[in-house]
Amino acid sequence: MFYSRVLLKDETEIKEYLQKNMYRKVSDFAFYDLVYINKNGNSITDDTLKIRVYQHNEWKNKSVLVILKRAIFTGNQKEDKVLVREEFDDLDSAMRFVQENYEDQYNFSFKLEKTGVQYQTETVTIWLENIVDLGISIEIGSQNPEAIHQVIQQLDIVEKLEVSVPEYMYQKIINKKK
Repeated sequence: MFYSRVLLKDETEIKEYLQKNMYRKVSDFAFYDLVYINKNGNSITDDTLKIRVYQHNEWKNKSVLVILKRAIFTGNQKEDKVLVREEFDDLDSAMRFVQENYEDQYNFSFKLEKTGVQYQTETVTIWLENIVDLGISIEIGSQNPEAIHQVIQQLDIVEKLEVSVPEYMYQKIINKKK
């Protein structure tokens, strides 16, 4: 699946778009990611290791995930190559797993918090998210890159992200420290 993320001024326009185009609500969610940086990497986008802790979701997975993935950008769209995906019942177990398997390769960097709603049609999924310290954004996913482009063309966006959200947030953190 291909993905693209854009930042929005507010939720009004996207909610109108979703209603007008007959998107159905799939789920609500709230979670935070504990994001780790590869000690040898140049970018979080190269390899993202995170512990995801769900406070609420309607998906069929355990409450804590460890995910290691690589974001591959082609033009303005990305594909995620999931290298590791493990599920846990609690945060302590996930943290032990990360410590035992990745401590020599990754350092904890920051916490990323999101709440949102997932919508979809037959061909497109949209995650409307509020990300702490970033604001309102949508991630658009589809097997068809042109379908993503068509959605973006119909919206008044603030910015189209050309890096992963963890990379974008990490750059914001670094720039604040300067």
